Amino acid sequence: MKKPETKAVAKTEKGKLPSALAGRMKKDAGKGVSKAQEDNLVPLIYVLQEASPQARKKDPAYMPGAEAGMIWLRNAAEPLVDGEKGIWFQPCHFAKEWVEWVPRKKGGGIVNRHKEMPANAELKENDEGNEVWTLPNGNECVETRYHSGFVVTDDGVAMPYIIPLKGSGHSFSRKWMFMQNSKTVDGETAPSWACMYLLKTLYRSKSDNSWHMFDVDDADTRWIETDEEYDRGLKLHEAFASGEKQPDVGELNAAEPERDAAGSRRAAKEI
Repeated sequence: MKKPETKAVAKTEKGKLPSALAGRMKKDAGKGVSKAQEDNLVPLIYVLQEASPQARKKDPAYMPGAEAGMIWLRNAAEPLVDGEKGIWFQPCHFAKEWVEWVPRKKGGGIVNRHKEMPANAELKENDEGNEVWTLPNGNECVETRYHSGFVVTDDGVAMPYIIPLKGSGHSFSRKWMFMQNSKTVDGETAPSWACMYLLKTLYRSKSDNSWHMFDVDDADTRWIETDEEYDRGLKLHEAFASGEKQPDVGELNAAEPERDAAGSRRAAKEI
């Protein structure tokens, strides 16, 4: 039997849309793509701690080469980034919420998400010695901030990611937000995606606790330069604002240890 003829796949320049198909693609835009929230979860970025499973060689979740202070880009082809080198990030959307957790001693896990802190929550000390907002059912509510945007690699590839921040991470979030608000165009505050920021990590310690966290310097900031950069930022902002895209909150604690280990648990909660 004669073998069917095969045609070589037409190659295009990386990142370029085939001009001959542009019209047809526009006509069929969106077909075959799910817009459902559950199919559009955006991965999270973590700063690894001394007690993070990924940085502990005997832990099943250990990642070769992982060290405290590194930035972990979940699901990326090259997921570990040196915290001193940092990542370029184009912020596109900001949101905050109160995440309701079952305490670890009762199995852990997220059970709900609240736009505001529940009115019946009370500030109490938990079994780990931390003061947390606690509901009558014993669940804990943690204020969590989400900075959503693109991690941009050295070769210009833009990957959507979310930086979740809680605990001492709120101080970094406020510093970064102040910096974003200071960017103006003709006297008006520029949209968040108008600039890219080089996010690095630094080491912090207080009493017997120590942790690594994000930091940003205004000197390590640059304005975007192309319509493509602007359009992708606007599009991602709108996707989050509409609820089309959501953070993968089921993985919020992926870089935290499963148990207390000589105080390391308390340090990890400073993320």
